[in-house]
Amino acid sequence: MAERFAIAVPQADLDDLRRRLSQARWPGDLANETWHYGTNEDYLRSLVTDWAERYDWRQHEREMNEYPHYRVEIDGQPIHYLRTGKAGALTLLLLGGWPWTFWDFRDVLPQLAPDFDVVVAELPGYGFSSPLRKPKLGFVAAADMMHRLMTDVLGCSRYGVYGADWGALVAEQLAHKYPDAVVGLHTSMPFPLDFAPIPQDLWTPEEQPYAQLTALWWQYGTAYFQMHATKPQTVAYLTDSPVAVAAWIVEKLHGWSDHNGNVEDAYPRDRILTTLSIYWFTNTLGSSARFYAESLQNPWQPSREGMPVITVPTGVAAFPKEVAQVPRRWVEQYFNLRRYQRMNRGGHFPAVENPSGLASEIRAFFASLSS
Repeated sequence: MAERFAIAVPQADLDDLRRRLSQARWPGDLANETWHYGTNEDYLRSLVTDWAERYDWRQHEREMNEYPHYRVEIDGQPIHYLRTGKAGALTLLLLGGWPWTFWDFRDVLPQLAPDFDVVVAELPGYGFSSPLRKPKLGFVAAADMMHRLMTDVLGCSRYGVYGADWGALVAEQLAHKYPDAVVGLHTSMPFPLDFAPIPQDLWTPEEQPYAQLTALWWQYGTAYFQMHATKPQTVAYLTDSPVAVAAWIVEKLHGWSDHNGNVEDAYPRDRILTTLSIYWFTNTLGSSARFYAESLQNPWQPSREGMPVITVPTGVAAFPKEVAQVPRRWVEQYFNLRRYQRMNRGGHFPAVENPSGLASEIRAFFASLSS
């Protein structure tokens, strides 16, 4: 049975965080103004100073607690979710990934709540869906958990789903395995469930800038992926230092969002510090990284053969700086595509970077299904 809970970080944990931040040992940084070699030290020092001296976690904690939060155990694993919106409307499940938190959807919630019964759930091992209590909880197992959350716990026989990052894979698996329950799938990161290479000749000439962006990301931006997928426990020990956690995450926020050099143009500073704080206070950098290893080491198996793999009506919002892009022609083959919109602004974190655009597309897609 789900239980209500309030987010309430002990004061001792806040004091410990500030103490650790004040004792940081800095390595020095050489010719790295463009972040070419990784997280820029000058920026990180400024961020850490704000985290220790100005940032007010209690203010953001109060904002989070304006929504009703719940935790439920599914197969022994705690799952955290919040629920808000219009009673009796279509229930819409929102799922993020790494290094997302449930609070990335903060600015989307008020825009969807008038039209949907909105559920934001955290994947196992992320944030307050912790601690991680069992192995083999990758995106396939997580989809089964999310389906049980929606049907057994919340009593929804039919629901919609939006996903990004790992949440996109979970959402796709929900649509693939449970098509009778999923009314529609919306995503900002369509991706093959089996991670199979996508033929490069499917890119059109107009899509070449997106093809080049994705190729550069695969070539230069996936070292973290290899660590998460092969040695996540080594990554977990970064949680001894909040500065290490910040450096690991902020480099991704900088590299994967839509800006011209200043990450805070896309992902505001207090939002960054809230993301870091959630990962720090829940001690989930390691368990969220583990999701990669479990997803790749427990690979997807199809529930049915044939194309499209996703038969559920699908909508895609294609953001220009999303690092893991795919050709539209592949999307048309893989999904029952009903709506495809190329957006004018945003990257891997559209719920933060362009919440109005994302919410508008989600509303338009699901409205088209009922018309």
